[in-house]
Amino acid sequence: MAEKLIFGVDFSGASVVPNNTWLASGRLSNLGLEIVDVKKVGSLGLKDELTKHKGYAVGIDSPFSLPAEFLHYMARSQQRAQYQSFQEMAEALFHIGQAGFIELAKEFKREPKRVTDKWKGSLAISPLHRGNPSMVQMTYQCIQLLAMLPPDHFYTLPFQSETEGGCAVIEVYPRDTLHYFQLKETGYKSKDKKDEPQVTSVRHEIVQDLLEIKEKRGLTFRNVPKMSMNKSMLASVINSDHALDAVIACYTTAMFAEAKELFVDPFSLNDLDVLLEGWIYRPSNEN
Repeated sequence: MAEKLIFGVDFSGASVVPNNTWLASGRLSNLGLEIVDVKKVGSLGLKDELTKHKGYAVGIDSPFSLPAEFLHYMARSQQRAQYQSFQEMAEALFHIGQAGFIELAKEFKREPKRVTDKWKGSLAISPLHRGNPSMVQMTYQCIQLLAMLPPDHFYTLPFQSETEGGCAVIEVYPRDTLHYFQLKETGYKSKDKKDEPQVTSVRHEIVQDLLEIKEKRGLTFRNVPKMSMNKSMLASVINSDHALDAVIACYTTAMFAEAKELFVDPFSLNDLDVLLEGWIYRPSNEN
């Protein structure tokens, strides 16, 4: 296998600059996935980071679109026909603007899930969720990022067709990946300083379990790549839940690049809403 550059992103929509958007970079080869860099880049710096390297695939932990119910409501509010493509929807969203979109989401009042958010035990929440964590602003900014990525370099699945030599962009959800491996999927997020020793310990356990998947559970997960990182990288990941989510996003994307048979093909569902709502690419035993 020729070496492939894989990215994973824990995306943030927070207004502080730079916000807690983290980028993990890895080299995928016959030896597995080696995490070579994990850093906080902020959402405003993410596009430049992704475009200055020739990546094979990037997985982003953020909704790529909105529930069909809300999109129908948004189209009616604009007195226009229903959206036929992601690009149409994105252009209409930017015409409304972020403040207008947030107001429209409040008027809508409900927080329905997308088809992919409800898929067979997924732990995902609605892109319109306004509680903690708030997803509305993050979803808007992620859609904006996707629309700004150079089309000659990137193609976003499942909205766009694969392009030769291009970089695939997929939506991932680290918690679902941890669930697939039957690892702890909660208890590793930093909330209060007094809880930090406990959550740091949980992060350490999760990272070690992921690094040892091939050695300890290779018969069960024979098609997934082995993941490795040096001690300095490991320390960074253990000290930040955002760094850990970026690494899990990177690992999920490497799995997608190496073993697509572990992932449901959204086009196999015969559900047209997926073409507007997007799809979380998560490993599954349901294929």
